[in-house]
Amino acid sequence: MRSQHGITGLETAIILIAFVVVASVFAFTVLSVGIFSSEESKETIHEGVDNAENTITPRGGLVATMDSVDGQNAVVSIAFNVTKTGQGNAIDLTPPYTTDDTGTDPDASGLESRTIVSYTDSRQHVRDAVWTVDFLGSGTSDYLLDDNDTAEITVWLHELDTGGSTYSVGTGTDGYLATRLTTSTDFSVTLDPDRGASFELERSTPPLLATVNFLP
Repeated sequence: MRSQHGITGLETAIILIAFVVVASVFAFTVLSVGIFSSEESKETIHEGVDNAENTITPRGGLVATMDSVDGQNAVVSIAFNVTKTGQGNAIDLTPPYTTDDTGTDPDASGLESRTIVSYTDSRQHVRDAVWTVDFLGSGTSDYLLDDNDTAEITVWLHELDTGGSTYSVGTGTDGYLATRLTTSTDFSVTLDPDRGASFELERSTPPLLATVNFLP
């Protein structure tokens, strides 16, 4: 009997407490990871719903306007209408440029634009093209596209020279085309708003350019 050994009640309590502490830490870690994953999933779902409720979409066809670009006829601007689908928040269409009919349009607006418009054809890509906006028949005093608004986006391919007599070729890095858009040429315009999905419009210029060309 004297050679037998055992553990005291205090040692048993210490071991039990150690097991409880380890189990508590493990359970807290599992719960924290689960809560974090649930929050991430919830944010992803909310973001998807928000994008679905705030989508900008084109309405109708494109209008390509022809004029003289350094002495040669070419498309100088492309215009199209957009509306908003869903019942979510308004979409910010603050333009980087405006027009004021001074003979040197378009002019930098000095405003922060969150919408990006890009232009692409087989010879060039302008990732941040010059564009302006006009709201049609809505009487809006801001640049927010609401549920019942229709906005006309105009993409300026060339800059109108002083005096308003002719347009000039750009560099391709200043927002304007470095090569003229003429007849029988495929091109695309992509609009990427700050909210919702982007969309791309693909068209081809006609074999013979008129002053105003409707591209359905």
